[in-house]
Order: sequence, then C-alpha cells, then structure tokens
Amino acid sequence: MSASKTVRKKHVPQRTCVGCRAVLPKRSLIRVVRRPDGVQIDLTGKMAGRGAYIHNLRSCWERGLKGALADALRVDLSDEDRQQLSSFMASLADEAAVQEEGRGG
Repeated sequence: MSASKTVRKKHVPQRTCVGCRAVLPKRSLIRVVRRPDGVQIDLTGKMAGRGAYIHNLRSCWERGLKGALADALRVDLSDEDRQQLSSFMASLADEAAVQEEGRGG
C-alpha cells in the first residue's frame, strides 16, 4: 500500500472590516490601533494595542469614522485622531477607481 500524502492548506487569519463587515484575509486589510498616546495606523500589523481592521476603500473609512471604528477600538476619537485618520482616508482611492483598475481600464 502506498501512503498518499495530503497537502495541508496553510491557515489564513480572517478579520472583519469595521466599515462594511466583510470577512477577509488579515493581510488585505489596514489595521488601526488604540495606543496610550492616541489612535495610529499600523501598516505592519504588529503594533501593540487594541486593533481594528478596515478596507483600503474610502467608503469603508467614511463609515468607520462615523462611529464603527471608535466602537471597535473602545475609545472616543479625539479631534486630533479623527484629523489624522481623515488625512489617511484622503490618500485612499474611491471605489470607482478601484473597480476601473480591476477591469483593466
């Protein structure tokens, strides 16, 4: 009898976007972290602190900044934090541009 080898699929951590509630692989989302000195964007995904995940789409960030992000981080966003997150959101593409890119146009 020959032993058949089964190839195990590597576990991919899943996280939920606080903006649209879609469950996606952790690496495809941006992590926002609550730290003692305020809220920060964690592009490495390794910062210490309570984290929340969000898409790189402006619509998700707009919904997140309305309250879902603050609830997930269990913090009241200060004006300074909100300004920092809004400036990061302004650098993101909106969904129409992302959809056009996906179609090759």
